[in-house]
Amino acid sequence: MSRIIVFLIFIGNYSLVAQNKDYTHFSSWNTLTLKFNVNEKLSVKSEFNFRRTNFLKDWEQIVLRPSIQYQILPSIKSTIGYSFIQNYSYSDHLSPLDTRENNIWQQLFINQNFKYFDISHRIRFEERYGEKVSIENHIPSITSAKYTGRLRYRFIAAIPIFQEKQISAFLYDEVFLDFERTFQPKRLNQNWIFIGLIYRKSEHLSIKSGYHHISIPSDTRTIQNHIWETTILYTL
Repeated sequence: MSRIIVFLIFIGNYSLVAQNKDYTHFSSWNTLTLKFNVNEKLSVKSEFNFRRTNFLKDWEQIVLRPSIQYQILPSIKSTIGYSFIQNYSYSDHLSPLDTRENNIWQQLFINQNFKYFDISHRIRFEERYGEKVSIENHIPSITSAKYTGRLRYRFIAAIPIFQEKQISAFLYDEVFLDFERTFQPKRLNQNWIFIGLIYRKSEHLSIKSGYHHISIPSDTRTIQNHIWETTILYTL
């Protein structure tokens, strides 16, 4: 399993480096997550993501993501969820129209605790239905919804740096693989890297903030997104 993980991250990063960096933009992503523990094993959660770009001038995305989580073992959680994604056309190299995506996803989260740090593995499969834009006589229009499958693997590390203040360094690398209509990965969709801090004020409130870099490669271009991201998690 460890070899497969290292291989995926290496291939993802190598492929991204090999691409030309054609487009770069700068964004601010802010997320509010509310969680309610039904009992010791079952909880419900909802994320509200507000994402702006071009130095906050334009909307990039709005994402609403409710989910249900079940604690299988002390170190393993399973989740099923739904995402509504509003994509905005904020640049000439993107879709000429705003589009929407609806997806259903299943997730497995595995946590491993060590003496000086914790590592986690998040594996998520998304069944995505996104609006398709067609252009006829130079006029764009939304014609249908397109299905794609996508696998996301995130490797996470948390390292306590001020234990008395509950502050930890937090970093991850996440690889996205497109499946389309087959069970074999077709191509690398994108890669995410995050480096920041997480502050656990209490059992009810934690705040995570840091630098988030996204690379989205294709045959003709690569989009680089430099983001400052802040997430507030509140457990009711």
